[in-house]
Amino acid sequence: MRRFTQAAAIVGLAAIVSGAFITSTNVALPQGQPQAGVGVHRAIALAAIAAVLFATFFATFRGAQRLAVWIAWGALIASAAIGWNYPLSPGAAVLHAALAQIFVAAITVALVAASWNKPAAPLEAGAHRGLRQAALITPAAAFAQIVFGALYRHQITGIMPHMLGAMIVALLTMIVSAIVLQHFSQSRELKRAAILLISAVLVQVLLGISTFIMLLLNLSATPVFVWTATAHVTVGTLVFAASVLMAMEAWRNLAPAHVAQPVSA
Repeated sequence: MRRFTQAAAIVGLAAIVSGAFITSTNVALPQGQPQAGVGVHRAIALAAIAAVLFATFFATFRGAQRLAVWIAWGALIASAAIGWNYPLSPGAAVLHAALAQIFVAAITVALVAASWNKPAAPLEAGAHRGLRQAALITPAAAFAQIVFGALYRHQITGIMPHMLGAMIVALLTMIVSAIVLQHFSQSRELKRAAILLISAVLVQVLLGISTFIMLLLNLSATPVFVWTATAHVTVGTLVFAASVLMAMEAWRNLAPAHVAQPVSA
């Protein structure tokens, strides 16, 4: 079950990377039509659909895991259907990207839930009782930021909503991760999630600044820009996946604010 889901996640991420490469190439070369890249992207998307479909029907999922895999498959099918007739209108391109991120969230839920083999002993948050709620809203903020990025890349909005969203997500994820590492590092699951999240966010901020500087310096028509912009989109997806992981582990390993637990942080 876990290997099937991991394979689906890897191929799905490859589809997102190839799509980001096409979008970045179009920014660098507005008159170019990277048809070869489109063909590769379609082939990877079909492989991702097949992998998720195989996992759905041949792996033994239970309850929420099965629902998550079905949502992942549905989002991937919808995203592929919208993106098949390239080139896309700006609105269709944004919807295509958003559905791909829904796939990421759902497949992350399935992967994380598959690793929960025994009941957790939730920690009492104490003075940090808002941490659980903050972690739970982090994926929504990260998803909104990705949508803002897609709106900017496809010239529907300016860069300011994307930059403002980036600051909010970076601040929120840094606060959540720092509190977890400082006060709840005895939980291996929470510590791992916090390290992954804060690492991905730091790399993403660096890539975002680099991409923006290259645009300001009129260096967009270069291979370095294409690969940096592609990496920016890719790591943004990893930030979103890490935020989902953080939210799930906080939901499982931190007691709700109104529930007292015998284990103290």
